[in-house]
Amino acid sequence: MPYKERLKSGEARKKPKPGYAPKDWSAYNKSLRSRGMISLYFPKGDLRKTLVNLNPYVEGVSGQQPTYSTAYVSILFILYRMQNKGLRQFAGFMADYWQAHLPGMPVPSFGHLSDLFAKLDLSVQQQCTRTVERIKRGEKVAVIVDSSGLRFSNARDWY
Repeated sequence: MPYKERLKSGEARKKPKPGYAPKDWSAYNKSLRSRGMISLYFPKGDLRKTLVNLNPYVEGVSGQQPTYSTAYVSILFILYRMQNKGLRQFAGFMADYWQAHLPGMPVPSFGHLSDLFAKLDLSVQQQCTRTVERIKRGEKVAVIVDSSGLRFSNARDWY
């Protein structure tokens, strides 16, 4: 028995790793959101009017109209997948971006983002069968995005 050997040698027992339990969940949430604060570039235009319904309640109509357009949710989803962060961090990232570039642009909470992403109708088109086969075999595939567009290739082609 390995633990008996340790007892005979006088070696100390392994102590459990101390866990972290946040006491102020509000501050903990804010700190997680602030991890994702960087900036992006969007073209100029009235994005608020195009992407968000600022008056979701219409008098005489039963229920609430959707606040966020499908295009806005799709943009958020693409950026979320590109960032590879948690939803809280991504919500903080977008809140910081909109605050700097377009004040007043609403950002859904991370729980609402989860619901909106689940409702998205995603259809995947397989354009390059060689790339799909390489991914199935477990090979690494480099995705290169530059001014000429998106390209799936080996990393050596970029150099």
